[in-house]
Amino acid sequence: MMRPIVALGLALGLAAGTLAGARAPGLRPVLGRNDSALIERGETLLDIAYQRRLGYGAVARLNPEIDPWIPVPGTVVRLPTRFILPHADEEGLVVNIPEMRLFDFTVKGGPEVFSLAIGDQADPSILGEFRVGKKRKDPTWHVPESIRAEKPELPAEVPPGPDNPLGSRWITIGRTSYGIHGTNVRWSIGREATHGCLRLYEDEIRRLYDRVREGTRLEIVYQPTKWGSDGQRIYFEAHPDLYRLQSDRLAVLELPRALGLLGAIDVDLVWRTLDEARGIPVVVGTLPPPTSSPTS
Repeated sequence: MMRPIVALGLALGLAAGTLAGARAPGLRPVLGRNDSALIERGETLLDIAYQRRLGYGAVARLNPEIDPWIPVPGTVVRLPTRFILPHADEEGLVVNIPEMRLFDFTVKGGPEVFSLAIGDQADPSILGEFRVGKKRKDPTWHVPESIRAEKPELPAEVPPGPDNPLGSRWITIGRTSYGIHGTNVRWSIGREATHGCLRLYEDEIRRLYDRVREGTRLEIVYQPTKWGSDGQRIYFEAHPDLYRLQSDRLAVLELPRALGLLGAIDVDLVWRTLDEARGIPVVVGTLPPPTSSPTS
């Protein structure tokens, strides 16, 4: 059953959890490592994103000084390969819409992280708790009437093949008409490019399809901001508020305030990170040393 989008605190990344290894509950683990790539002659940021199976939008936002279409050969491109885990149960599949990532916790030693294309503001992707529904190989696209009204040249059905925008695999989101699927337009990954579905690169949807069973837990959250820790430092990560659901700017500070950490962070740096929304963890403070309890 889908959970209604009423827990705005969760959507803003304010829910508290327990982090093994960190000294403050509610701060999530920081995973991955910093990485970069070198632009070769004739390459664009789209090429870099595809080669590393990253989202184009995430790569472009992290490198705003680089011309995405005609970058200078030899330019070093920073890659968004480090991240804070979303505030969600580490079970099954977790999707965070603003960062356009799917976290697969069904993998031993996971999660494995996949870049996504999501719905735009006119047709946003849905949020809530679901179970993986029916799976289909080589799906036929039954074109919705709403899409045919926009593009009357489309047929009522598009059979499997290179012209099918669903790609080679389809995983139904619960009992809805939405799905996680492949794509015949790899440049769309990392963009608001769908009518609400979630797209993956073709090789990655095949891998996900093969191992994820029907009935697997699937949670889709909306967390443009996340707080994390490596056990010593406090990290803050911000992504664009794509659906404009983060109306209260001060709510971003609610978690460190609730944890008594407001005095341990650089609030001005938090605001700069929020405004830039580069999508990577930024060190904004240091955890205070644990207080020792008196002994008798």
